[in-house]
Amino acid sequence: MRRLALFLPLILSSLFVASPTISAPPVAVEIPAAHKPEAKDVIRYGDGYRYPQAGWVVLHVEGEPYTRGYQQGRLLSKEIAAFIRMIAADRSAKAPADGWKAARQLANALFLRKIDREVLEEMKGIAEGATDAGESYDQRDIDLLDIVVLNSWMELESLDSALNTMPTGLEDKVFPRPGLPKAPAPRPTKKDHCSAFIATGPATADGKIVFGHITMSGLNSAPFVNVWIDVVPKKGHRFVMQAFPGGVWSSQDYYINDAGIVLCETTISQSPFDATGMALTSRARKAIQYGDSIDAVVKALSEKNNGLYANEWLIGDLKTNEIAMFELGTKATKLWRSSKEEWFGETKGFYWGNNNAKDLAVRLEALPAEADERPERTEWEPDERDKAWLKFYKEYAGKIDAAAAKVAFTNETLAQDSSLDAKYATADMAKKLATHAMYGPPHGKPWKPTDEQKRDHPEIMTLEPHPWTVLTAGKP
Repeated sequence: MRRLALFLPLILSSLFVASPTISAPPVAVEIPAAHKPEAKDVIRYGDGYRYPQAGWVVLHVEGEPYTRGYQQGRLLSKEIAAFIRMIAADRSAKAPADGWKAARQLANALFLRKIDREVLEEMKGIAEGATDAGESYDQRDIDLLDIVVLNSWMELESLDSALNTMPTGLEDKVFPRPGLPKAPAPRPTKKDHCSAFIATGPATADGKIVFGHITMSGLNSAPFVNVWIDVVPKKGHRFVMQAFPGGVWSSQDYYINDAGIVLCETTISQSPFDATGMALTSRARKAIQYGDSIDAVVKALSEKNNGLYANEWLIGDLKTNEIAMFELGTKATKLWRSSKEEWFGETKGFYWGNNNAKDLAVRLEALPAEADERPERTEWEPDERDKAWLKFYKEYAGKIDAAAAKVAFTNETLAQDSSLDAKYATADMAKKLATHAMYGPPHGKPWKPTDEQKRDHPEIMTLEPHPWTVLTAGKP
């Protein structure tokens, strides 16, 4: 009897440990009273649900890959179909169906088989959920390949720039060309895509992590980047992310998981494409669903990297209070870590990103293959947003908190006219899977489409600024 009494606690303990369960919900952060949805606005399917909040669409999905995908497909079906129509028009305004067919062919050839099975199963669930909800495209069911295109869109968009960096083998030979000399082709204007920062220790008011991000893109994307998704998978970590209809990863790239990882990025000049590598869709999803440390996130992002959609990633670990900045080209990479006192521009406790790669090797990898297209200078030069971040750091070093983050993200240099939103979180908020967020231009001025944009993109609309709110992982 005594031996049974000794072993009974161990037996009961092992039973509880062995039982697989969905991640426990975090201690909920309350939705602001003014933005709480009414019961009639909460739409449910299975264990999933959606509701509107201050311009955002908050979505919760959970379970096995296909099941949680099917929940999203049913709940966001109309938005998924509209997003397909927008990208089709973006590929070819005059023949959208042909543009979409070409995008499907590229995605089929380059990405479909470079995505993890778990993610593919979730995508298949999204496609079939949207179809079963009554949506279609070009008089056919929405299928797996449609959802692959939606999730590979940023990689498809960066493909031309990647190919421009890849030599053909003729670069070392000069050919005599009769006739008048050819005028050099005009250089494409550099586009700004996102501003972000992460701070810790000596730079923040309480010594804990603060991070934030602004999405910058075309107005045609605006109706589709306002989805806040809470994912509770059977395996891995619960996480929240800003995403898009049909998204299995963020694409705008703003994430928080229940292992204490915060993650965001800004794009940098595009490096070469490695066709043998894995799609970023798959690598980024793996990083946030299974990453529990900075090392694990860096490994997931860089392992079998195909190089497309080159980024500067900002990473934080709330458990250790460590932050990192990871520039990921194709073969060239650079990692700065706060634990090693590795700072750029003498900004102790602070990293920032705004599309201007800081590491020389990463910049060199992204140069055009043609010698006459290469710039004369390759050293790092701060642009206007770099200068604005350095000014922000000088003014707020040691005082960065939620209020300071809001100041940064309503600054017109950092929140330029192409800004679609703004998000920031303190460590205390991120531990509860919550963030401050604003959908719409952070500087407060509406962004109106031109007549040409309205003609070419039937889904486009004026982007209105919405009030700041708090997005959470709590039930409505």
